[in-house]
Amino acid sequence: MQKSYVLLLGCILCIMLIASGCTTPSPATTATPSTTTAPPAASSPQVTTTTTPVIPSWAGIWNTTWREIDGNQTHSVVTFTQNGSEVFGDYLFTYPDEGTFAGRLNATVAGNTIVGTYYDSDDDIGYLTFVLSADGNSFTGRWVHAENQSELATTPNFWNGVRISP
Repeated sequence: MQKSYVLLLGCILCIMLIASGCTTPSPATTATPSTTTAPPAASSPQVTTTTTPVIPSWAGIWNTTWREIDGNQTHSVVTFTQNGSEVFGDYLFTYPDEGTFAGRLNATVAGNTIVGTYYDSDDDIGYLTFVLSADGNSFTGRWVHAENQSELATTPNFWNGVRISP
């Protein structure tokens, strides 16, 4: 019967040692002095966020001016609609001796720039690139006739606009 008590006390002692985390003796360590007095920061789980680039809005009504090949300037109002990174524009313009013409723009957004084509009802087709200002209320751009596409970056033919309605 005494052996049962000794065995029972030994089991209880083992359980207490396990519960306290002291199951095996560890070698003595020396403490390293710390230079800070703040408690260690709690570790927080790493959160990974993915941001989708913001596509600037070209949608709205714009008062525009462009320079013609002959150096004259033409004014028009362009109404842009936008579906994601695709931009479409409709405009009317008048040549004093020739009448009023309509046009259509199709472009793709790349950062703050749109690059695309224009189609006028007088059978003129060409290429354009517009750059939106930082505040989103104006743009500067260039255009060329289709046969001059390679000259788009250097052409003096500007096409600029100011937003008049969102």
